[in-house]
Amino acid sequence: MNITERWWRASSKPHSPLTLRPRRHPVFTVALCVTLLVALAIPAARPAARPLAGSDVVFDFRPAADILSMWPGVGKGATEAPRRVRSSERRAALKLGQSPAHRALRSFIAAENRCVLTDDNFARVVTHPDSTLCGLSLQPAYADRDKLRALVAELRGRADSLRPRIAAEAGRYLPPAELWRPIRIWFVVSSRWSFDAVTLPPDMAGTVEPIVLVNLTEVIEYGATTTERVETLAHVLAHEAFHSALRQREPVLGGWAKYPLSARSPLNYIARIMADEGVAHWVDWRERPGADSIFTARVPGPREAKAFDQLALAVRRVRDRGGDAGARTEVLQMASTGPLWSKYGAISGMFAAYRIESRLGLDSLRAAIGGGPGEFLKMYGRVAAADTLLKRVPAALSGG
Repeated sequence: MNITERWWRASSKPHSPLTLRPRRHPVFTVALCVTLLVALAIPAARPAARPLAGSDVVFDFRPAADILSMWPGVGKGATEAPRRVRSSERRAALKLGQSPAHRALRSFIAAENRCVLTDDNFARVVTHPDSTLCGLSLQPAYADRDKLRALVAELRGRADSLRPRIAAEAGRYLPPAELWRPIRIWFVVSSRWSFDAVTLPPDMAGTVEPIVLVNLTEVIEYGATTTERVETLAHVLAHEAFHSALRQREPVLGGWAKYPLSARSPLNYIARIMADEGVAHWVDWRERPGADSIFTARVPGPREAKAFDQLALAVRRVRDRGGDAGARTEVLQMASTGPLWSKYGAISGMFAAYRIESRLGLDSLRAAIGGGPGEFLKMYGRVAAADTLLKRVPAALSGG
């Protein structure tokens, strides 16, 4: 008999006739009821709205570190990928493939490459990095495994200073919230030339909040030293943290309801990209070295002019119902994918965000984001109308 069972049986015994039962005074009973009713009538104090904080940013280095731990050091093993693998190593690789981060990575690969990476295939790519299955190849990562280990160690050592920095950069353009869900960032090892960082929706990540995946194989290309790589990565992480935090706030920011990620209207989709990706790129690039040569105060620079020219051309092409549907889809994709300076939606939105903040101030840009893509475009339109040197947003897009 356990303790709980003994307590239940003892407390279930009938009272002895000799047991004295205390009587409650009617006045005491009434006072107790009144107190309870008053307590129930007073609503609990709501937490004060606050900006995004460093404690809201959560790093997880295990996905990358676990794969790297399976590979020998550069000077302690074959320079090429191993050909013989012990059964214990294969079991470990299979187990890695079931981790939340690697399930999310496999879902992303399936969506991007239209190919399902099975458990066995994932394990083979890990144990035989020179294999390429469903577009996943870890040979570049295997060759740079010592650099990757150094990068993970540096990130771990600087995590306490990076988290508040990322939160401050991403959160400065978002309205405060009473509650922030964690901004989870999973560091993985994946193919080179595939992606450097991406924010996945909860249904793809298998989580309750958006997840940021960071491909450290690509981060190796950020600089010549580990320190340079981490500095550049900090900007990229702020970019993705903005996306993740904005996804949380969208349901309560009414101005975003018309502009979901899956917007059917091509013009609404472009407007969405300009506000969402545009501000994220502004977060990313505003304090990078050489930013003063990109964001020119008076006369728009060549990249700004080109982005708005491409935007105008894209709007004309997607409105042309007589054209090829496949070509229109390709034009829409180019708003946020492809070479950096060719992403006309993201880059024109970045320059629009810069112009709003530099002319009207930080509070105005934050208000524009709170109001949604429509308000963002209208606010930039007012800025451009006051300066004949600035490029305009097509009237069909801004509603003007």
